[in-house]
Amino acid sequence: MNIAIIFAGGIGSRMSSATLPKQFLEIHGTPLIVHTLQHFQDHPQIDRIAVSILPEWRDRFARLVARYELTKVNWIVDGGATGQESRHRALRAVANEAPADTVVLLHDGVRPLINADVISANIETVRAHGPAITSTKFNETIITSADGAVDEVIPRDHLYVAQAPQSGRLDTVLGVYDQAVADGENDSIDTCSLLRRYGHTLFRVDGPRSNIKITTAEDYYICRAFFDVIERNQIGG
Repeated sequence: MNIAIIFAGGIGSRMSSATLPKQFLEIHGTPLIVHTLQHFQDHPQIDRIAVSILPEWRDRFARLVARYELTKVNWIVDGGATGQESRHRALRAVANEAPADTVVLLHDGVRPLINADVISANIETVRAHGPAITSTKFNETIITSADGAVDEVIPRDHLYVAQAPQSGRLDTVLGVYDQAVADGENDSIDTCSLLRRYGHTLFRVDGPRSNIKITTAEDYYICRAFFDVIERNQIGG
């Protein structure tokens, strides 16, 4: 089986949205979370979808699932106090019903510009090699600076930005989340950080630079511009 696990538990504190968590903000009349889920809904290799959501927004999300006929959404899980806890809860829900060798693709609910090729490449990489991390080449110069002065300029030849999905076998991924909690870690940044911490070799899947996570208002407007381009291409051929 191949199962997408979508984290949609954030409150969007950096979006300055007074009324809605960012995953419910709309582009072209459709909520961001629905745009994201539609890619996995439409992908022929994805069997089911699990979503961790803010408990107070669970009913609203369930209505969206019905309205947009997202039939692969099999689990709606209450998110926790941190992203790690939310992902962990979704993994446990899936593990109660899915076999250990299931490929799980952990993805951000507010990363709606994912595409089918990246989803396929994640599944193929996990099956052939091991945990897969979607990434894109870093094109800026990196410096380190502690007190205003530049300490170091880091060559960028081998620098990549980790994106999502971040994927692996269910037993492998759930195992590192279980171990992190046992070690007192409850707020890790993402899945690839935990996999590396506990000694797993990770394999890169190249993704497009457009596969951005909507974190700030600027991200939202950039994402909307991409959707405008996609819509114009569909209309104009």
